[in-house]
Amino acid sequence: MARKRKAYLHIGLPRTGGAFLDSALAQHADALDAAGVCHPAISAEEMFRAAIEIRRDHRAWGYERREVEGAWAAICRRAHKGRRDVIFSQELLAACTPAQIDLLLDGLAGFEVHVVVTARDLGSQLLAAWAASVEAGRSVSFARFCKRVLDPEREHEQAQRFWAGQELGAVLERWAAAVRKPHRVHVVAVQPDAADRYDAVWSAIGAVVGFDARLLPLSGDRRAGPDAAGIAVLRNVNRAVDGRLAARTHRAVVRRYLSEGAPADATVAPALPADLYDDLLEVGERWRKQIADGGYDVHGDTGALLPAHPEPGVPLPDEVPAEERLTTATDALANVLVEVARLREHNQVLEERNAELERKKRKLKRRLAEAG
Repeated sequence: MARKRKAYLHIGLPRTGGAFLDSALAQHADALDAAGVCHPAISAEEMFRAAIEIRRDHRAWGYERREVEGAWAAICRRAHKGRRDVIFSQELLAACTPAQIDLLLDGLAGFEVHVVVTARDLGSQLLAAWAASVEAGRSVSFARFCKRVLDPEREHEQAQRFWAGQELGAVLERWAAAVRKPHRVHVVAVQPDAADRYDAVWSAIGAVVGFDARLLPLSGDRRAGPDAAGIAVLRNVNRAVDGRLAARTHRAVVRRYLSEGAPADATVAPALPADLYDDLLEVGERWRKQIADGGYDVHGDTGALLPAHPEPGVPLPDEVPAEERLTTATDALANVLVEVARLREHNQVLEERNAELERKKRKLKRRLAEAG
């Protein structure tokens, strides 16, 4: 009897160091194919659209339904061709409800589905999620963000969105119930002290799926978003913009002008208020127990899910010196001015070409009229 094909689905958690995976899989699609693993998504953008289609979250990301409809079905049609195992990655899928998981897995009928979950400590996740909310147009401080998200009642919309994709135990339970066998859920504990956590995650994915990640080096161009000063500046910019930019445009502009040139690890500093430590530790210990009791396939030390001890003297996320904010704002403004000048020159060239075409069009019309 023919071996049942496997489908490996990396679902996040969001901002755990796995956002690069869909791009890496697309980059190495040919090499993976030679190793017996197919990446059916044409691009990271296509997989992203499939994820927000399944999640019915397209409006929050600034997309129309018609722009995402059918994306997952198209990917699945490619997956069913051939005889190789397949792999997908999209970290927004962690937040899928049971009904959404069933819808997604319907497209993979006939495959033995394995789920890969990357996870790290809650403190790092809070920092990353707050930074992402600012990139998306919010101006909330880290202190207020934490107050909303860590409220036991979880009444605020930001709390509900955060925990939908970040409550590790619940995410694992939902997906394990869907694939029916816990050993098909692979948990990758992302180590905070890894020299390059992207390479570490890539290697772990290779170990789970069955390819040698060392032979498929990652691109050196990996951007994690604005650093602490960039986030501080952006909060003020968001207040001034006051909702005048669409979500998609806002994210694109932020990536271009506040992330450009920032190294992949230049994210918000990992310093957290000391009064959060006990709560974060409690969550981390609960997650470790849920993993140990769940029977999942674990890669890495789950001690990585525990928060780092607060370091005295390290600035908190909301405490960015004015000089750093000024430098970042000045650099960003310089980049914007250069880009505006380039676009004005490009627009002038297009206007001149258009004027020339209009002149030729009028001349041709006169000749045709004279000939008629």
